[in-house]
Amino acid sequence: MRFTVFIVFLLLVGYSCQKEQITFGTDVSDTFYLDNANASMRVLVEGNTLSRVFIIVVHGGPGESSYFYNTDYISDHLENKYSLVYWDQRNSGASQGNSNSDNLNLPQMTEDLKKLVQLIKGRYGQNSDVFILGHSFGGLLASSFMTTGNYQSMVKGWIVVDGSHNYPLNDTLTRKALMTAAEQQITLNDHVSEWRSILSYCNSHTGNFTIGESQQLEAFAEDAETYIEGVKEFDVAQIVKSNLFKKDWPLTSILFNYLFSSGSDFIKDLYKTEFSSSLNKINSPTLLLYGQYDFICPKELGMDIYNRINTSDKKMVISPISGHNLMSQDEELFCREVEQFLELHK
Repeated sequence: MRFTVFIVFLLLVGYSCQKEQITFGTDVSDTFYLDNANASMRVLVEGNTLSRVFIIVVHGGPGESSYFYNTDYISDHLENKYSLVYWDQRNSGASQGNSNSDNLNLPQMTEDLKKLVQLIKGRYGQNSDVFILGHSFGGLLASSFMTTGNYQSMVKGWIVVDGSHNYPLNDTLTRKALMTAAEQQITLNDHVSEWRSILSYCNSHTGNFTIGESQQLEAFAEDAETYIEGVKEFDVAQIVKSNLFKKDWPLTSILFNYLFSSGSDFIKDLYKTEFSSSLNKINSPTLLLYGQYDFICPKELGMDIYNRINTSDKKMVISPISGHNLMSQDEELFCREVEQFLELHK
């Protein structure tokens, strides 16, 4: 018995001392977890790790998932050259842990992102070129990261895709964009009843928005792009249907994490959050990509970032066919602009 225990002990010691195998190649798919502050956050690294160029996808939400960004088009047009880091934030996607309600806040999530950058460099080499890419709420989280301490020095640059960095300004711009579009579309006699409902609401809610008004504006904004001819459809149900079994999505985890996060007090803490006043701290290369018909995060948010950051190394591009999900609605533009940006700054 003592001999058996001794053998087991040796096996455990040997296992614990084995160095984790890190995959380097041109077609890698590695899943691991970032453990921090009572959360175990799923990380999927796909693509060309030999490139030593890593793009951390900071997804929207709170409570959504990086699964929705891992499309075949991006795999074919970016992952062959670089590595995409699909990170599920705490209480999102396939991430694990208890409810973490005490740790579900922007400062903690900013620290999570910092830890992820450190983890990527620790796994794949300190000479790795890391970029962060924030979409929607991910723009707010990326803005928090880029304006905290010297965190921006850890990355080579940042990309904002239909992102928000200032929720009060966001609401004001959403209302304005909805009213402008409503007046135009009513004149064109297109979806008149829907646009009149939107216009009526905007006319009776003029500013200093409550969280309920903010959420209603966002709901109208989500519908609005579907009322405009020429905007490429974004069908999230079709994306789920196409990938649920092919890519083995943990749908139950995705759903319950979303319901918890989207219904948490964290949302109330966010709706008055802004980073416009601190964007002057950012001196890193910046790429801003926005949809012409994004009412959720109007393109003027991108212009606010562009005008406030403290760098001349910046570019803003507007997609003429997309709304709030440019990465899927204008895939060609997205991949082309991201590739050009990375080639300039890696």
